[in-house]
Amino acid sequence: MAKSKVKRFEMLVELAQNELDKAQETFVTIRQQLDSSQEQLNSLTEYQANHLTKFHNEKQVNAAQLQTTQAFVDKVNKAILSQKNQIEHMTHALEKAHEAWIEKRARHQALKTVHLKLKRDESVKLDKQEQKMLDELASQRFVQTQSSE
Repeated sequence: MAKSKVKRFEMLVELAQNELDKAQETFVTIRQQLDSSQEQLNSLTEYQANHLTKFHNEKQVNAAQLQTTQAFVDKVNKAILSQKNQIEHMTHALEKAHEAWIEKRARHQALKTVHLKLKRDESVKLDKQEQKMLDELASQRFVQTQSSE
């Protein structure tokens, strides 16, 4: 019975480890996506700044150029806003993934601790049984030597 309980907990520890690994993979994936999105935002912002600097450095601008530039800047601003929203959502998802990872790690540690305790308890129990058997054997031999004398 004790052996099966140890085995069941061993399986639970393995399952918890798998869940922990998956949670870590999810966290890393979201972190990479967030970093990539942040780089895209930085590129968009830099591109916008460069374009506006270039536009402001032009000496003569006609109405059509101004209108085209304004439409382009509006599109870039929408892309920047969209990217910021995506980053906000990803940041929230990253926080949730981190919380899930912490929870899975705590569960894994708890199951691992219980599993180790069960293994120690089983080992102590087996040691006691072995000692009891050795004591009984020694007692029987003592009785046999006493009776044969």
